[in-house]
Amino acid sequence: MKFLKDNLKRHEIKFILNQKEKINFINNSNLKILFPDRIVESVYFDTKDLRLFSLSEEGITPRIKIRIRGYDNGELNNLEIKTTRNYHREKIVLRDFKFDNFNLHNNLKKFGINKIVEKKIRVKYLRSYYELEGVGRITMDRNIEFLYPNRNSHNSKKIGQIILEVKIQSDKIDKNKIERIINLKESRFSKYCEGINIFNNIN
Repeated sequence: MKFLKDNLKRHEIKFILNQKEKINFINNSNLKILFPDRIVESVYFDTKDLRLFSLSEEGITPRIKIRIRGYDNGELNNLEIKTTRNYHREKIVLRDFKFDNFNLHNNLKKFGINKIVEKKIRVKYLRSYYELEGVGRITMDRNIEFLYPNRNSHNSKKIGQIILEVKIQSDKIDKNKIERIINLKESRFSKYCEGINIFNNIN
């Protein structure tokens, strides 16, 4: 199992686009394709009483997200722990992770996380990877689908929003400059929270 931790502060700025805004952005921006599109699939974990969801909804920092992730319908074998602090985010990735509850909680304890968590929701979407002149690396997520965590369950809810995300690893970031280049206002958006809210409304 390989362990990776970012050495620089992570900044993530999100923008919510509709289909027309997406087309305008792609047509009017100097974009370089970095990688082929791929399907991203994640299962998110939370406490029984959805404590991590509540902290995220309320915007309280520091807060964490715990998920296992895979690509192009392959095995979900990356354990990711994201910590949101006041002005930046941190991310830990354990690759070649074999999921079971003991292995999950044993590894979480190594990073000071003693909460008992369980699978809550599965999120699946198509991601494009670009380099945007004057900004840096961005991703664009579409065909976002929320499912129950068991892969045998195919009941799902899809949303039409497209999420553009600027990802920068640096000590400082000029959000105003990025908003001017993107020509949109930053939005708060969490796929995990969106999915939990949708499923709670269904139930």
